[in-house]
Amino acid sequence: MRKAGLCLIAGMLLLAGSFWLPDLWQNYLIRQEQVDFISGYIEEPEENDPEESVSESDTEDPKGNRPMYRNIDFAGLQQINPEIVGWIYVPETQIDYPICLGSDNDYYLTHSFRRSQNALGAIFAPTETSDDLGDAHIILYGHNMRSGKMFGELSNYESSEFRDRYPYVYIYTPDQSYTCTVYAAYRTRYDSAVYTIGYETGTEVFREWINDTVEHAAYDCGIAPTGQEQIFTLSTCVDSGSAKDRYVVQCVVTDHITLEGIEE
Repeated sequence: MRKAGLCLIAGMLLLAGSFWLPDLWQNYLIRQEQVDFISGYIEEPEENDPEESVSESDTEDPKGNRPMYRNIDFAGLQQINPEIVGWIYVPETQIDYPICLGSDNDYYLTHSFRRSQNALGAIFAPTETSDDLGDAHIILYGHNMRSGKMFGELSNYESSEFRDRYPYVYIYTPDQSYTCTVYAAYRTRYDSAVYTIGYETGTEVFREWINDTVEHAAYDCGIAPTGQEQIFTLSTCVDSGSAKDRYVVQCVVTDHITLEGIEE
């Protein structure tokens, strides 16, 4: 009986492992690929990086790092995929990916930034977005993965404590490096006004839209855009609820430097 019991337990463990191990192995391979990829195309800033730059406020993250000075090899990235137009990074999270801009809004739901078939998809902007990511309002989409990959960690911003710990989102393009500060995070519908694009900075309609997003915020972030700054909206599916529900984290550009400022 004892042997039979042990065999039964062993069989159950093997059965459970057959379900979980492939996912664990795939997640390991994905993590390793990301580490290798980043090490090949991103040069991290040194601790004592240049004091001279065109940065307006020389923003640092809470731990004193200077992520704006990451040097990203966009020329090399665009040899892999010419539709890579930027990079997004949230320090100490898994959000550290290229941004793609394709001719089909469905393509990067099922394809990686390497243009290979992949259930994780890629971080991407709508086809109407300008190639330089210079629009007044930019939307970035990514899957909500249980592993935390892609935009799987966005839902952590439901906690104001998480937002206080990770207030900055960094956006890079071939010409600019931006510090964006999270000013609103909340649930919304996939067809809500938050997904409106085509605004121009400084206009009354853009200010009204921003005021509406601030009012929808789940908690006060202590910062409200004026309508003169660029806005980035990060969007993903929700962990639970209606299939039409989405979770958005909205950021306002609070600092930037040019490519020349990074290279000096």
